[in-house]
Amino acid sequence: MRSVAMAMVLALGATEIAAQSAVPELVLEWRSKGENAAELSTEMETFYLSLFNSGNLTLRKIKMDKSPFAERVLRDEKLFFGAYFPQSIDAMMCDLNPHLCRRDRNAASERQLRSLTSHVAGYVISQGRWRTKLGDTITVPDYNFRTITTLTRQQVPSDWDVSQFTVSAQMDCSAFKGSCDDVIARFNPPIINAPGGMRSVTLPQLQLQTAVTLRTDPQSKLVRSLVGSLVTSDRSKVFVDPTAIFAPAWQKQFASISLNDLALKILQPNLRTTGSVKDYGLSDEPLVADQIDLFKLIHHPFANMEELSEQHRHPVDVVIIDSAVTQGHCDLPSLILGDGEVLDPPETEEGVASDVDADTTVVPASTVAETQVECSEIDPLALSQSEHGAAVAGVIASPENGRGMVGINPYARLHMISFDKTLSRDRQIVRLAEQIMVDIPVGVRVANLSFGLLPDFQGNGEVENALRIYESRLLIVAAAGNEAKMLNNGCSLIPACLNALENVITVVGLNDSFENPAPWRTASQGSNTSPRFEIGAPAMNVLTTTSGNVFARMSGTSFAAPQVTAAASLIFSTGEFIYGDNPEVLQTGGQLAPKVVKDRLIYTADFFPGLNGQILAGRLNIERAINLQYAQFELFDGRRIVGQVVGGPDTIACRSPDPAEQFQSWWNIRRLTFNDAKDRHILFQHVGAGDGSRYSELDRNGSCLVATLSPMVDVRVTIDGVPEVVSFPFREIRDYTSPLFQG
Repeated sequence: MRSVAMAMVLALGATEIAAQSAVPELVLEWRSKGENAAELSTEMETFYLSLFNSGNLTLRKIKMDKSPFAERVLRDEKLFFGAYFPQSIDAMMCDLNPHLCRRDRNAASERQLRSLTSHVAGYVISQGRWRTKLGDTITVPDYNFRTITTLTRQQVPSDWDVSQFTVSAQMDCSAFKGSCDDVIARFNPPIINAPGGMRSVTLPQLQLQTAVTLRTDPQSKLVRSLVGSLVTSDRSKVFVDPTAIFAPAWQKQFASISLNDLALKILQPNLRTTGSVKDYGLSDEPLVADQIDLFKLIHHPFANMEELSEQHRHPVDVVIIDSAVTQGHCDLPSLILGDGEVLDPPETEEGVASDVDADTTVVPASTVAETQVECSEIDPLALSQSEHGAAVAGVIASPENGRGMVGINPYARLHMISFDKTLSRDRQIVRLAEQIMVDIPVGVRVANLSFGLLPDFQGNGEVENALRIYESRLLIVAAAGNEAKMLNNGCSLIPACLNALENVITVVGLNDSFENPAPWRTASQGSNTSPRFEIGAPAMNVLTTTSGNVFARMSGTSFAAPQVTAAASLIFSTGEFIYGDNPEVLQTGGQLAPKVVKDRLIYTADFFPGLNGQILAGRLNIERAINLQYAQFELFDGRRIVGQVVGGPDTIACRSPDPAEQFQSWWNIRRLTFNDAKDRHILFQHVGAGDGSRYSELDRNGSCLVATLSPMVDVRVTIDGVPEVVSFPFREIRDYTSPLFQG
């Protein structure tokens, strides 16, 4: 590889040992090339020794819950693959865990020290003597290997036929626009008069891929040549500590030369650039401080400057049906349009200055000055209808990119379907039904409709039928509308008034009062309300993206609905990550049922007496909604307990003249929260089905005087990694939220 090309590789990424501040970071992509399991073992040996002996191995700690053997732990954690386990990796693991392992540590010869892969930490390779048991904590490499399918040329006998190749279950050839069998047939047509002996054919091959982070290395000539070009990041990795592990002779060599350059030279055949210049966090967003008040109102983790955890980051497809977005915004992700085209964001000044052309030379910023845009200005006058779709998109999924704001779910994938609002009203309804049935891509989980239509003729059911078709696939989030009306009997606004469907949830706009929210109102407009509309979200001065690469504060139910859309996408993402291997709780196809997500949003909301009669539940609470695995308790003494319920009553009693409401199954209770105004609990439960069902009707009892007082509730919690059981009387429960699925 030429030095310029290597410089380009080095310029892409960043990290430092336990870094606490912004530092340069070097991130590469490693990909295996071996054609069989034996070759893969050798490649992984080279991978680990090169990184370990150069001080670049990143580490994490795990418990040995399944096996007390180092090799089995690495294989179970998907940190090692291959036909055999090299002794050198056992020695490396032994040196990383001196409290659990000892080995003969004879100094390596000068000749062995000339190669990064001929020794371990400056010592001769030797077998470790382990004394491990189940439950021990062990240090392991910190990498996330995933399998990918590539096409390679392989030698086969001349009489070979495509039917002789067995496609592995792990192979996915969809990137090549077909199944693996289709791809094999397409790239290997029958050869007339094929020559004898061996010939080459094109076949899919499984490879391993992972990101590799390198420590900063002032000794590197390549790094020194890039002063001013390296990017910074607040993220940190834990690297192997050379001073604690390396032999004295190797420490001396480590300090006198650039081991990064040696490691790159060895790993070069397997390295690729990451294709990404910066890795940003929440604190890098210039306008995030302007969003904190909103985040606090809806209890988003961003309110405390906490990043979403890994289980919340799995991308979920969301579709926005709204006005056309014709120009990308610098702080929006790439938008997938209805015709399949992708609308990318324009380059900002910093993005252009960091680009690299096909010849691997840096493009001077002066040559692209005309394409640079600013991307952090708030425009108080940006209110045109043409910006509506872009503004909805920003609320949902503005990414963490250091350019401006951040969306409620910055990891969502956005699809945009343009809706023509210039048509006659009934023609709009017909067109909307057509678009819902035809244009929504397969795999989309949530659709945002921030508009309302009133049909000229009653009984116009096209849209209702279209939405019903998606009851098992798609959650529809509808804005309540801005006419400031109470929509009760005879409600005909589409789609808001179609929320009796299991997969439609309607969002009321609220003001920005934290303690006592009310429906959003101005002198000329306000949110529609209804005791049947399910949930509320702030609708005042919501910061978002608008056309012209600027930001604006928008008001209306149009900007309350996308907050719920984003929250729903986080529930889909988290639930399918947690429960995806349990077919008993998921529908066919491995996704959560839209009804399950809709109900979760309802019963996890914050309830306020002032909203009674105007909304079914209360204000969106994202933190409570996305904590799916655990029961959440708040006690009257102020304690908050989160964990697994391991003991408690099977039923609870509410004092009520209605016998049907006197005894409730604990396993069907979704929420029990105290209403100070009535000195009663509000109870949400699923009724009409067996214990634990999430698919029956969600019922609200707004005045439950709990008669069950003394039985103890036992909750298993984990404190500093140690499990313990916390017990308290039932009468101490002020607020309880069930996990998404019991048991």
